[in-house]
Amino acid sequence: MNRFPGSLIDVEYCLPDQVVSNSSLHSKFPEWNVDQTAKRTGVFERRIARYDETAYDLALIAAHKLIGKYPSLQNKVDAIIFCTQSPDYLMPSNAFLLQRDLGLKNELLAFDYSLACSGYIYGLLMASSFISTGVAKNVLLVTADTYSKHIAEDDRSTRMLFGDGASASWIGIANQCEVEPLMNSFEDFQCASDGKGWDKFIIKSGGSRQPVSASGELGYNDKIAMNGLQVLNLVNDKVTRQVLELLQRNQLDVEQIDQFFFHQASALALDSLRRKLKIDPERAFSNLGNVGNTVSSSIPILIKDYFSQDSLTRGSKLVLCGFGVGYSWGSLLASK
Repeated sequence: MNRFPGSLIDVEYCLPDQVVSNSSLHSKFPEWNVDQTAKRTGVFERRIARYDETAYDLALIAAHKLIGKYPSLQNKVDAIIFCTQSPDYLMPSNAFLLQRDLGLKNELLAFDYSLACSGYIYGLLMASSFISTGVAKNVLLVTADTYSKHIAEDDRSTRMLFGDGASASWIGIANQCEVEPLMNSFEDFQCASDGKGWDKFIIKSGGSRQPVSASGELGYNDKIAMNGLQVLNLVNDKVTRQVLELLQRNQLDVEQIDQFFFHQASALALDSLRRKLKIDPERAFSNLGNVGNTVSSSIPILIKDYFSQDSLTRGSKLVLCGFGVGYSWGSLLASK
């Protein structure tokens, strides 16, 4: 058995219907230098959830799409892992709602975990671990966030960067699925954390430390506060170093990787990664311009979009990498 068993069988995703373009933001905020900001973000339009539409609603649609494509999966799922920072309720977890609404069996494990842009990598590692121990054979890994509900109306940097979205991924055992996987094998993972960056990307208020009941107090802020420069420094230093260490550990060079799937953080971050790692643009596919930064759903949406229009030969080497809130960052070496 491989050290990290399991395969990424397929991915489906859901974006809200509402499209918010840069021109519409400029019309609403004529004082904003939209063109200049767009050069840094790389985002020209994003999807934004309706007022009454939650991350869970989007996730349910994505999961229905996946199971609708593979009806036998409904009886096979024995684990639901749900990554979100926008849950419907403080309790119960969204994973239980998904088990209920998809009509899945009771004999499965289900839980949520709170991670942002590294969440998909961590989720794949957990799914592989469950398969490794025999706890599960088919894992439904779901990511969903609606950051738009946590962004201040007049915060240009975050409003022009983030989009809402959800994804559902089937992690299984390739030779037992009768489906050609998007990725056949997970070869190596590397995950890292640095809590010293806890306040560089934060929603300070609304939790137990400063609850909603304290909303009248000085300094209360239940909107996203992001230090973009510090997050970019994380990319330039620790994220780049992690990718290189992962490759070195597996006796590989950057030139031997056929495609990189980076979290779609911003144009600045992606340009920096490509430049420091000396990656040709065609080997680092991007859909940032018309989707935006969709947090934990960024990488699975990217993967689905790539394989919907391109193909790779069996055995091609892939690197997935996510980074953000926490600080948290993680990378995966995989094979097609």
